Amino acid sequence: MNTILNYVFTYPRIPVFANGSFKLLNIQADKVMIGLLLLQWFIATFITSILYDTYYYGFFGGGLIVVPIMILYPFLKGDNFYRYFIAIAMMLFSVIFIQQYLGRIEMHFHVFITMAILTLYKDIFPLLAAALTTTFHHIVFNYLQLYEVSLFDMPVMVFNYGCGFDIVLLHAIFVVSEFLVLGYLIRLQREHNVDLNIARNKVSELNKELRHTSLHDSLTGLPNRLYLNQQIEKVKQYADEHSKKFAIIFLDLDHFKNINDTLGHDVGDALLQTVANILRNNVNKNDLITRIGGDEFIIVVSDFEHDDELLPIIINLLTEFRKELLIKGYSLRLSSSIGVSIFPDDSSSIRELMKYADIAMYNAKADGRDNFSFFTQSLNKKIHNEVDIINDMQRAFYDNEFKLYYQPKVDVKSKKIIGAEALLRWIHHEKGLIGPDVFIPIAENTGFMLSLGKFVIQESSMAIRRFSDLGHNDLKVSINISTRQFQNTDLYHDLKDELSKNGVNPKQLGIEITESIMIQHIKKTLSTLQEIKNLGVSIYIDDFGTGYSSLSYLKKFPIDTLKIDKSFVDDINEDGKNDEILLSTILAMGKSLGLDVVAEGVENEFQYDYLREQGCDIIQGYYFAKPMPEEEFIKLLREENL
Repeated sequence: MNTILNYVFTYPRIPVFANGSFKLLNIQADKVMIGLLLLQWFIATFITSILYDTYYYGFFGGGLIVVPIMILYPFLKGDNFYRYFIAIAMMLFSVIFIQQYLGRIEMHFHVFITMAILTLYKDIFPLLAAALTTTFHHIVFNYLQLYEVSLFDMPVMVFNYGCGFDIVLLHAIFVVSEFLVLGYLIRLQREHNVDLNIARNKVSELNKELRHTSLHDSLTGLPNRLYLNQQIEKVKQYADEHSKKFAIIFLDLDHFKNINDTLGHDVGDALLQTVANILRNNVNKNDLITRIGGDEFIIVVSDFEHDDELLPIIINLLTEFRKELLIKGYSLRLSSSIGVSIFPDDSSSIRELMKYADIAMYNAKADGRDNFSFFTQSLNKKIHNEVDIINDMQRAFYDNEFKLYYQPKVDVKSKKIIGAEALLRWIHHEKGLIGPDVFIPIAENTGFMLSLGKFVIQESSMAIRRFSDLGHNDLKVSINISTRQFQNTDLYHDLKDELSKNGVNPKQLGIEITESIMIQHIKKTLSTLQEIKNLGVSIYIDDFGTGYSSLSYLKKFPIDTLKIDKSFVDDINEDGKNDEILLSTILAMGKSLGLDVVAEGVENEFQYDYLREQGCDIIQGYYFAKPMPEEEFIKLLREENL
């Protein structure tokens, strides 16, 4: 018996991936059952009234069964408990029908039909609930019939011949037998459905695997040309809808065929896998990397506003491919040629963009390989110039082509030189003097400014030492600190180490920062500036008035000197009508805060006269001297002392 019960009640577990399928089946079954309940309510209310005057009983009894089930449907549909409620409700209608027909035994077939219908759930427990409900209501009604209890002026009857419990027991045996048979059938149905879902899942997984294989390169795992064609259409659609750009970067390995021919295809394959990893590690995850065949790769870069933003990606890739690679015991040096086309600047056609990127790549190869080319010639020329400057800056740094020039700072009252601003200049071995407006912005963007910034600190400290050795112990030299330098280096220790190393009095050095530096990471900036101030180094606010001028910043930060931007000095009129210019207000504000004020860009005598009248402390500009090499500056100091 236990074996039979275990066999009936033991069902194959529903796999997680099949839960949704089974729940959908149960919801559909719920709808069928509710339809049957409504039909039975109709029968109990109207059909039975044709033969018997029991429609009140049928209507109210059926309503008590059907209405709660319908109310619960939105909340419990597909749920286990809802199936049990429906099973009980279906069985309770057999009570109504038997009672309405005054115990006609033929209505007991309703029990077996209903239990058979419940097999739709493919679950043994609704069937069990139905069997228990049937047994329970037969016992109760048989008891009520024995004591001649009435409902709606109608005697309660379960059987219309005899009232013995032997009939109830006999009927229970039939119910249990039906339950066991139907339980076995449900088990078989469950097994079939689970197997079917497992088969479907395997097919689905296989389809996914086949789809992945069809859309990806088997060697590198990167998406292939087919995937590229599918995705780039989506990228184009998004770019069209949001007025965005995207770039196609065509990358080809230089002389890859030689590696295959000399070292073998196994080395070539391993190299391609390494190349794929290099691309994954150096390209944004949101960008698309594909291998379209052989040693050719296409990268689709989106979500950029300015074409210059592509430069770091390209330079980084070229640099990575120049590094030595260890492949299967061979030390290989690789290079690549890159072509770039941009949507919609070069074309709005994907076919043309692909062609243009390919053309640009071959232009890069024609230019000597290990290079890149933009299809747009104007942009191509501009970016190539920047790359030439970047490469040349690296060389120039090690060839000592960067020098410090010094522009004197002059006391307004005495017209004596009291200091200088150290300015970085590039003396190119072929092109001569290259202005800071050419190389400083590029150095800032590429991070090379960090190396140049340390160089300026080192050189200025040594220069101050030399000035002091010549007797200029009170001469103060200021240097410019860039935003990147301030944020990315330990500025305090760099200054402290160089001053200590050269035996320089910290009071002879000043740093010039812009207002934009002050408002970034205020707490950290304030802490760093306070450390530098405690060291004895002076702090200047450069180009004051052009940025985020605020009295609260000037009071909060340890500032010594304001440097008024040249644009305010240019506002001084030669005819003397200067009542409305802002310069006088800035000078007055600096004085009220107890700060020294330096005016930059003084080029004419009338500007000098006005500044002297307004109480400006120090001036700097071509009126006295241009920036000059250290030797000329020292000569100027000597002439002044004669």
